[in-house]
Amino acid sequence: MRINKKKLSVWIIIFSLVPVLLAVWAVYTDVIILRKTEDMANYENTVSILWVGSSHVFAGNVPQQLQAVTESYDIKITYKDISRHGNRGGTLREHRENAIKEMQTGKFDYVVLHDQSRRSLNDIDGLLSDIQILCETARENSVIPILYDFACMAADGQPDEERLRASISAYKHAAAENDAILVRAAESWIYAYKTIPEISLYTRFDLRGLHSNKAGGFLTACVFATTLFNLHIEEVPKDSIYKGNDALDLAQAAWEFVHSSH
Repeated sequence: MRINKKKLSVWIIIFSLVPVLLAVWAVYTDVIILRKTEDMANYENTVSILWVGSSHVFAGNVPQQLQAVTESYDIKITYKDISRHGNRGGTLREHRENAIKEMQTGKFDYVVLHDQSRRSLNDIDGLLSDIQILCETARENSVIPILYDFACMAADGQPDEERLRASISAYKHAAAENDAILVRAAESWIYAYKTIPEISLYTRFDLRGLHSNKAGGFLTACVFATTLFNLHIEEVPKDSIYKGNDALDLAQAAWEFVHSSH
């Protein structure tokens, strides 16, 4: 029996591509969530955090990276991340019911709230209303609310200050109005790009849109650590997801930014 080598090559290529295409489809549609969404073991003896928002929460592994950088300073964090991609239910309006149920369990010390940037442009009243409701629920359940803004608009691979202005302003207003902690990640990224040569904090190619890479997640985690716990990260944790040559520069930028008058 003769084997048609051309047909065989075609079938080999097809079978090689199918798993890749299925993986891309699974991640894009959230059929499979390829990330750690919960680490709540022995939460009673830890700082426990509920993360609520879009993919800008888990892109770059922010919850895990914060856990790593704080643990090296003897602060143990446990967390649950209920965030979803923006087009798959990742707005605070869509999260609201689930987030309220989670806060009512009594498991959490903090709740991190993040919403899609476009809501600050086309639904500011809805955004502020959702934040207010969730912050009120947090306090009713002895949970401290944290607002987290992200540099989710870029130009030429860098944060776009002009387009980010509305989002930054909205989060500052909401934080003041609701007496919530504000983690100013968007502005810290702007600062980092101005002070550290040739850094790269965004993914170079992502079918889901503009997201943080591991370096960006590390910087954001350092901003959280400095804002919440006044930690000055001066060494890269052994189990850090990001160990690039600029890691300590990013950590220093986070410290400088949070403690500056910006």
